[in-house]
Amino acid sequence: MKWKLKKVLDVMESNNIDALIFTQPSNVTYLIGIPRSSGIVLLIEKNGGVTALVPALDYWRVVSTAKLSELVVVPYATYQLPDIDLRLSEAPHSYIPKVLKERGLVKVAVDNPYGRIVYEVERNLGIKVADFSESIADLRAIKTHEELELMKKALYITEGAVEKALSELKPGVSEKVIAATIEYYMRLSGADGLAFESIVAFGENAAYPHAVVTDRPLRGGDPVVIDVGAQVESYSSDLTRTILVGKVSSEVRRSVEVVSEAVDAAIDSVYDGAAAEEVDAKARDIVRRAGLGKYFVHSLGHGVGIEVHEKPRIAQGSKDVLKEGMVITIEPGVYVVGKYGVRIENMVVVWKGKAEILNRLSKIISI
Repeated sequence: MKWKLKKVLDVMESNNIDALIFTQPSNVTYLIGIPRSSGIVLLIEKNGGVTALVPALDYWRVVSTAKLSELVVVPYATYQLPDIDLRLSEAPHSYIPKVLKERGLVKVAVDNPYGRIVYEVERNLGIKVADFSESIADLRAIKTHEELELMKKALYITEGAVEKALSELKPGVSEKVIAATIEYYMRLSGADGLAFESIVAFGENAAYPHAVVTDRPLRGGDPVVIDVGAQVESYSSDLTRTILVGKVSSEVRRSVEVVSEAVDAAIDSVYDGAAAEEVDAKARDIVRRAGLGKYFVHSLGHGVGIEVHEKPRIAQGSKDVLKEGMVITIEPGVYVVGKYGVRIENMVVVWKGKAEILNRLSKIISI
């Protein structure tokens, strides 16, 4: 994790920041490698010191598994736990202003400008805390080789689980059973957890972009939208496929073909320096020319990393510019309410002159 700390310290130095406070769980996980990091606050000093203020119940886990050797772990609680030297009996929002004052750290930034810590620092020290949320998002958007390998592994596990679950897609099976089957195979194949709540939607339910898994049974001729992702060492994958079961209507099949073509057109326009909104426009134009434009109701894609939705945003009106090392999704869709829905999603890496497709699973699957 030293290379991550160096990246953070470089950003602090270039902005003349004495101390940076991480309160967002995803940023804490990014820097010290601890999953489920809610309640942990990191104080990062310009000299390279990193203090983790940790709820006492998580003390042993953080000490045992944190991946940053420079980390100083300070447990906090209002009660005593066995075998812990409880050095802090007050909450981080009251402790941090004292530490900043004692150490003469006056130029302070935070990754969440709306938290209690910001209020207390500004009230007690009479300083303005800088909002560093965008700078950290920009830093995290560029993936290293190590991060990319974890995401490739997560996607490999995800696609393998979907492939195994295809044999269960038979008339009468429910959305819940297919979702549970995929999740079972992801865990069995080494996933540490789910990147997000699984979507499995049959027939008319697939017309909801954020469908909730139900007991709805599969019928012959249904399109099946599966949107799932695994996590490996806190890094996420994100995959969507529309499975054509049995004899589907010509309308559904044509929509799948159009969406597949839109995926290809968008990926062909991905490169270092490309405007995110122009990539979105390439896919949207394919869908529009097929007469289905009004049914493409969401943005084209997003960055992926520790969080399944990160910077950049691939959408109409987005001001983001793609940069080498970003990992993004390309996921156009068509949603005809009351009838059917179609979405296909690939993960790609942005390189200098092109995109690298990370998926191996066919875009169109018929069974």
